[in-house]
Amino acid sequence: MEIRELNIFSNRINEQEAFYKNVLGFQCSKSIDTRFEIKAGDTKLILEKSTKEFFYHFAFLIPTGSLEAAIDYLEKKSIQLLPLNGDKIIHFDTGRAIYFYDEDGNIVEFIERPTLNYPSSSDFSIKSIIKLNEIGLPVSEPKKMIKKLINEFGINPIKNAPFNDRFCWAGDYNGAIIIIKENRNWLPTEKSGIINDFSIKYIAAGEEYNLTFVNNKIKNSPENINR
Repeated sequence: MEIRELNIFSNRINEQEAFYKNVLGFQCSKSIDTRFEIKAGDTKLILEKSTKEFFYHFAFLIPTGSLEAAIDYLEKKSIQLLPLNGDKIIHFDTGRAIYFYDEDGNIVEFIERPTLNYPSSSDFSIKSIIKLNEIGLPVSEPKKMIKKLINEFGINPIKNAPFNDRFCWAGDYNGAIIIIKENRNWLPTEKSGIINDFSIKYIAAGEEYNLTFVNNKIKNSPENINR
């Protein structure tokens, strides 16, 4: 699964644009006052103004070996990392990650995945980011949602991917939708996942999908939502 575009919502759109453009250093573009786009490697993160309060968890893939340099990059910009048991770096079977908040309180992740064959590096700049790699999806029934994604929307999970009533991994190491039970805490925080609206464009098995999640339901294509 390859995420191509992710469209999320913000009620602090100006602060978010300043954070991603002026603090983090992303290349951003803006055609209207209520929406801006962030170039993240070969992918695009779109933030759209909303009167509702949402918060999300999403991840950017960075080169293997660059995490320590990424920590230095963020801390020089006075961005506080979110530790787990006092550790800034969180280790998984398939990689390492760091986390921080943006201006909407979204939990942003930089992750290395050595299982992917991208060039490694010991340096980091915002241009090092390879692509969007994950988006979190809190729902009322995780197992029901992942079955729908598998059966109808081209998701082909990795072998032995965890499926249970509180957590389901939908996708692979190139891209994933992380499905959790609503109100389950997002690692490494004690912040409970809430049902969010977002749109995602991704490629799976050579086919492009464009889905919108609205109030715990999935749509085949984006629709205009009254914000």
